[in-house]
Amino acid sequence: MSAVAASDPGFAIRFFEAANQLPGIRALKPLMLDRLGLRRGDRVLEIGCGTGDDAHAIARRVGPDGHVIGVDASPAIVAEANRRSAGRNGSVEFRVGDALALDLPDASVDRCRMERVLMHVAGEPAGAIAELARVLRPGGRAVVFDFDWDALVVDGAAPELTRRIVHSYSDGVRHGRVGRALARLLRDAGLGDVSVLPYAVEIPYDFFGWLVSGHLDAALAAGRFMPKERIGWWDELDAVHELGRFFAAIVGFVVAGTKPAAAE
Repeated sequence: MSAVAASDPGFAIRFFEAANQLPGIRALKPLMLDRLGLRRGDRVLEIGCGTGDDAHAIARRVGPDGHVIGVDASPAIVAEANRRSAGRNGSVEFRVGDALALDLPDASVDRCRMERVLMHVAGEPAGAIAELARVLRPGGRAVVFDFDWDALVVDGAAPELTRRIVHSYSDGVRHGRVGRALARLLRDAGLGDVSVLPYAVEIPYDFFGWLVSGHLDAALAAGRFMPKERIGWWDELDAVHELGRFFAAIVGFVVAGTKPAAAE
């Protein structure tokens, strides 16, 4: 999110709010909160808070004695989160921050949530997970979700060309295959009790076009595809969409882990 937001925060807000309305993403959010194991009074960190809806959902669960800190790399998006938060109940604050260098003390939060952030982080994902583990208190829990763009499936167009387009798109995302690495990253950062839940999000045709078109335009300009390939591919997908048979989905992984309790 941060790379997009830095170049055009207005577009980033519109795009991610549209993504958040996808049924699969809407169903993902309570699932992640359930796996986070929130308790009344918890201090919770939301990395990649966007405009703040998830932080407020967390605040409702931790209650008035809890506290939620939302961090995002984009000053414009944090400003929007603060604007939308004005007058709302709950102990929630929003800060500009870097997932790779969190401005928080060691062992200062009980829970941490991160959704669709690592694929865009401007550095190694392992560094962001190490920071997450650093700020968790012993016994604290983290839940992370991200996609694996090599696992984008599209039905209705030529398979070989579709594979090329999927791999090209995945290669165009800074960390396009980070989803498959999440369990390893959490374990390498010292978290235990790591659980993995594969999770697919269906992508409707209109949003799919918004998602893929920009990349295909850039790939065409770079000579990775021929104009007739791009046109033919969209023609095939248009045709199956008109028949009500278009299907696309992207697989991601919900991965949870717990920081070991301090030795007595």
